[in-house]
Amino acid sequence: MELGDRQPGDPPLPPDLQAAVDEWNAHADAVARGGRPEELELLRRRGRQLASRLSGVLGRPVEFVDPIDGVVESVTVGTGPLPRLREPSGPTPWVTGLVIAGFTAVFVGIADVALSRAFADAFGALWVPANLLVGLGLTPSLWLMRRIALWRWFSLGAAVGLAAAWVVLLLGLLAPS
Repeated sequence: MELGDRQPGDPPLPPDLQAAVDEWNAHADAVARGGRPEELELLRRRGRQLASRLSGVLGRPVEFVDPIDGVVESVTVGTGPLPRLREPSGPTPWVTGLVIAGFTAVFVGIADVALSRAFADAFGALWVPANLLVGLGLTPSLWLMRRIALWRWFSLGAAVGLAAAWVVLLLGLLAPS
């Protein structure tokens, strides 16, 4: 990896950054010769990350030479977010995913019902706003996880488990004491 020339007055690099650049250089040589497309993309991303860190330490733009195609790119701190990795194409593992989602749904549903009933025994009807806060607190995380390959199944299971727990808890209110 080439990150531009060292210029007079540049501060010394922190040892961890220097070690990371050296490690990346060794890895880049091996991957550039015969890496798979996803390895090449990771190599580029890591190189840009290191170039951005180096730019922050040096306080100036740094030239990043892509080890795959030789394209020169000027990198500075705060040039914007790094491009996201594309999800690997391939078949969706439905059987495994639904097993994970099912297990997560059962676990989250039982946990929510048990905790809500314990809270109801101790504090009465305050279990309703407490359970709403739990659901609303988890919603952003579950929403973000829905696009990540493995975690989407946990997200689906947790959402289904919370919904099922609410049904069980509300039906429990209708049951005679």
